[in-house]
Amino acid sequence: MSNSYRLAIIGGGINGLCAAFSAAARGTDRVVLIDQFSPGHNRGSSHGHSRITRSAYISEDYVSLMQVAHEQAWPEIESVIGDQLIYPSEGCFFGPVDSKYASYAKAVTNVGVDCVEIDVEDARKRYPQFKFAETPGVILDRTAGLVAASKAIGGLYSYAGQRMDVLENMAVLDVDLSSSPVRIRTATDTLTTEAVIITAGPWVRNLVPTLNGQVSVARQTVSYVRLKTDQDAHQLGNFPVWGNLGRRNSIGYYGLPEFGQPGIKVAKHIIRGRDDDPDQPRKPTDEDVEDLRAFIRDCFVPEFDKFEGIETCHYTNTSNEDYIIDHHPDNPACVIGAGFSGHGFKLGPVTGRALADLALDGAPSCDTFARVRNRFKLKG
Repeated sequence: MSNSYRLAIIGGGINGLCAAFSAAARGTDRVVLIDQFSPGHNRGSSHGHSRITRSAYISEDYVSLMQVAHEQAWPEIESVIGDQLIYPSEGCFFGPVDSKYASYAKAVTNVGVDCVEIDVEDARKRYPQFKFAETPGVILDRTAGLVAASKAIGGLYSYAGQRMDVLENMAVLDVDLSSSPVRIRTATDTLTTEAVIITAGPWVRNLVPTLNGQVSVARQTVSYVRLKTDQDAHQLGNFPVWGNLGRRNSIGYYGLPEFGQPGIKVAKHIIRGRDDDPDQPRKPTDEDVEDLRAFIRDCFVPEFDKFEGIETCHYTNTSNEDYIIDHHPDNPACVIGAGFSGHGFKLGPVTGRALADLALDGAPSCDTFARVRNRFKLKG
């Protein structure tokens, strides 16, 4: 262990770990990764067995970034770690006429990825588990898949642990950006670093007060559901990854096939109208559970059987769901990564590399990210 580092990364979720991977892969020495909990903890939004990956997005910028993730970034991590992390699974995305459906369809068409729009009757034949009510069509995403989230976190953490100092269960109390090098005060020590990446999830505002008003925390309810059907119908290959695009401004619900634990995953996507305290975790309320039960009844053809499990996670979002990946306005030695929740895991290898690039070189090395970089800058 050292008290003086070239790079410190605060936060060991998917983005912090992918930044650590990128820094180590390029041979950066004197790196430390710090997390206030242990890897894979359930207090933020990087835990659980599975996440969706997809090309279907409302924005052509994100569609383009996903091609980098699918074709380069995830395969590189799988090769280095030596484990399969992406499991192909067709995706279907749908929603009422006042949802983002039309914008999603336009974005994937303009970029030219392997997504097609099919009519509702064809969609029902392809996936008879779904009612596909109140949607003008269904976007079939052939690039979609399931990310083995817990395997990814475990593999990246093991990779980092062999190549850098890792401080887990270590709270960071303060980051002093007025000093050079930057001073990081933990619960037990003070470290100095030439550069720091802060990817602290729901706690990012504690360390970066300038984000007050730019990000908020929303507690999500995630369920694992058994339907009254042949159990093979729940499995990867038979059940798609999917998203109901809700009404107006956000994905209403999403889900995945059974993977790693019993039951298909069904969750509601909330980004606005609340700001929860991650230090005061709460179990889902009866209202939360009933909301999911009602949606399941309306969405699926097989009847609801039972909940195999219900859990929570804490999203950290910006108001428009764009990420923040930028230098701190008071000190360019500090790079901020925030607002990833709800759709950030799939892009972690791309955004993690961007964070490492900004911290170590001052500019991104990925041409696609460089082209869309302004989208992710701090506002104001």
